[in-house]
Amino acid sequence: ASLLKNDETKALTPASLQKELNNLLKFNPDFAEAHYLSYLNSLRVQDVFSSTHSLLHYFDRLILTGAESKSNGDEGYGRSLRYAALNLAALHCRFGHYQQAELALQEAIRIAQESNDHVCLQHCLSWLYILEQKIFDSCVLLEHSVNKSLHFGLP
Repeated sequence: ASLLKNDETKALTPASLQKELNNLLKFNPDFAEAHYLSYLNSLRVQDVFSSTHSLLHYFDRLILTGAESKSNGDEGYGRSLRYAALNLAALHCRFGHYQQAELALQEAIRIAQESNDHVCLQHCLSWLYILEQKIFDSCVLLEHSVNKSLHFGLP
């Protein structure tokens, strides 16, 4: 994962990395991090089906194992669900599926508003701006996003 993030040329080829991941998942299908790495690997080869499949399995396993609630205190399930919807929106936007991205983003916003998660809402607003740029030309969202980011101390 570190090599994919920092220097993709030093990472295993997509096919060999996927083979290794499949071996890991054969013995431990609940290994959430392996599903996430499979998601990143699928993005490398622009495989929308496999990347979506792996992303959903990552968040499913994260919720099932309870790892999210252990690492983030009181609201593990809700946090996983809203960030799963946000990541799914980003994935659809990356592949040009703007209507699906908008639906996933609306779900992430709804869950984040219910949880009063301003950081997630700010990320949603940023993705909403990106999505709106793909469809319309709007500077109002960007100005609002920058002001809110400054208010919450976000980059």
